[in-house]
Amino acid sequence: MRVPSTASPQPMTRIMTETEAATAEDSLPLDFIRECILLGRKWRARVDEQLKDHGLTAARLTVLYWVNELPEGTSQRELADIVGIEGPTLVRQLHALEAQGLLERVPMTSDRRAKGIRLTPEGHHKLAGVVSYSLEMSREYFPKLERRRLPSAIRLAKQAREAIP
Repeated sequence: MRVPSTASPQPMTRIMTETEAATAEDSLPLDFIRECILLGRKWRARVDEQLKDHGLTAARLTVLYWVNELPEGTSQRELADIVGIEGPTLVRQLHALEAQGLLERVPMTSDRRAKGIRLTPEGHHKLAGVVSYSLEMSREYFPKLERRRLPSAIRLAKQAREAIP
């Protein structure tokens, strides 16, 4: 039977081989993606905590945000694709938001069978409040971020997103 050592482990002090260095360089995009995912999860969890008081979730907020941002006449299928959810899931979110009085479905002039979606005045008010709160949260959580580096980080994240078909 082997007895575990009580001595502290020594740090590894060997030099990386050329192959290991290339592998480390190759993993940078994956490291970047991992950090973006982890940041997104933490941010969403904090937002969800605060939205409960307002009868919203991050998922419903995402739908509200995109309904507000997309041009009038955007189909539910396009909205579902942009939000990143399946059509039936979007329909449930839309029903819930409509029941809360935050959005409404209106007939489309181009196709009588299709329904357009738009925010109600209450939906605009709720979204503006959440955006304001999000700005406060970002100031609280990220006061030490180097503001001058943010445009580069945004461009990099956008390039990574657009590189994926």
